[in-house]
Amino acid sequence: MSRHWKPEDGKVVRIEWARAESYRARRKRLPVGSVLLVLFLAACIGLVVGYTQTQVPEQRADTSAIEWNSVQAVPQRERTSDELAWEQRGQDSRAALESAPEPSSAPAVRASFGYCHAGGGTNCVVDGDTFWIGGEKVRIAGIDAPETHPPRCEDEARLGRAATEKLHALLNSGAVTMTSIDRDRDTYGRRLRNVAVDGQDVGNAMITDGVAREYAGRRRPWCVKRWQ
Repeated sequence: MSRHWKPEDGKVVRIEWARAESYRARRKRLPVGSVLLVLFLAACIGLVVGYTQTQVPEQRADTSAIEWNSVQAVPQRERTSDELAWEQRGQDSRAALESAPEPSSAPAVRASFGYCHAGGGTNCVVDGDTFWIGGEKVRIAGIDAPETHPPRCEDEARLGRAATEKLHALLNSGAVTMTSIDRDRDTYGRRLRNVAVDGQDVGNAMITDGVAREYAGRRRPWCVKRWQ
């Protein structure tokens, strides 16, 4: 039986429902001063925490950077075999340059030169870029003169004769000086030298006169145009 039903004199009678408010526990009200004090303390704590959060990260960032640079090693990527090979080639090239001998000059020689095809002897001119001196065959470095043995066309034959005569005249005009370059001999066994007469570069003089051109790594025909 519900507690809201109560027998009275042996009879069951209905009792009115109690109001819900009567079951609520009465709340105790805090003093206004205590509430204000709690709010003030909370505000102070919030200000302190906020200030700390704005200052500490900068210090931590600086400290971590110092620790990284002073204690931890910077990660290094492992180099590939190609990179190691390039580095080794660079070291070999530098070593070769450092150990290479300085260009040397032979003493100046004044001699009488003839033409080799006419039995010129020890000192003679072969063509516009080759001659014999002191029994040694020399190829003038850095220039290319027309072929004469044999020429490949009439234009080359004519220019080859002019180049041979020009070199013959230059070598007989003064003291000949020869300077070594990075290669001692060419593929035909001839000495490769820079040649000068009384200080004048023979190769430049031949190019200026139009009977030779700068060497481009291979011989080129002179048959169509002079500079082709």
